[in-house]
Amino acid sequence: MSQLRFADSMDGWAFHPDLWVTHDGSTTWHRVALPGLSPSPFVSALETAGGLVHSAVIDSNFGVRIETSAVAAESWHLSPTAIPAGAGPVPVTEIVLQAKAGWIVQVDRTVIGGARLSNGQWVQWQPPCSQVNGPASLAASSSTDLFVVCDEGIWGPSSVLGVRDYVSRDGGVTFRRLGQSLPASAAGVAGVATPNPPVAVIVDGSNMMATFDGGATWGTVYRSANQTPTYVGFETAEQGVAIVENRAGAVPAGMLLRTVDGGRHWSAIAV
Repeated sequence: MSQLRFADSMDGWAFHPDLWVTHDGSTTWHRVALPGLSPSPFVSALETAGGLVHSAVIDSNFGVRIETSAVAAESWHLSPTAIPAGAGPVPVTEIVLQAKAGWIVQVDRTVIGGARLSNGQWVQWQPPCSQVNGPASLAASSSTDLFVVCDEGIWGPSSVLGVRDYVSRDGGVTFRRLGQSLPASAAGVAGVATPNPPVAVIVDGSNMMATFDGGATWGTVYRSANQTPTYVGFETAEQGVAIVENRAGAVPAGMLLRTVDGGRHWSAIAV
């Protein structure tokens, strides 16, 4: 397993590719057998919010399937909604949750498909940037406010080339493209986070870039020639964290960064 998520001090999951769970704060773990899937499914993403945990599983027979359980109980059930996994070599699944709202984006070099939580059920959903021949990364600051960054035209023709940003104010029903292309240094976006609608932070290459005016302008908020940011997220409108990997062979292998001013400044914290 290469990923870890906790809902609280007791309940957590280790996954990718298998799924293991603890309900006693990591004292003991056991492997989870998800119902209704073919043998050896690949748990590609998992997130928890609102007392529930949702996992996206690449099933060799049926594409990407979605399993949901109450946090403190082994009560997994399989959604009838399935998402194509794609035929490329690098399938990546992203789950974004906000309270009882949620979205799934499946990318395999390009955007393949998605699903959205509607009245407690996962239903088919067409993510933005499905026709631009490139990947997309999604973040949400509320159940209605979404921010998407798309790297367009990488794997085929597109009406525009470059990194573009989109917003939704109705929970992903409609999207509006913002401004011009992001700076060229934004190519290869690995993640995006948004603590509130005017603010978004992206990680790519050796940079973290941010907008504080709803995508009208972007600027670099963290840069290092010897580090690669791999994750960014916010707990509140002001406080957030980012994970950076140091260059190969460096000690330590990575660092944890923190912001307390809404993403404008970042500094390393001791772990």
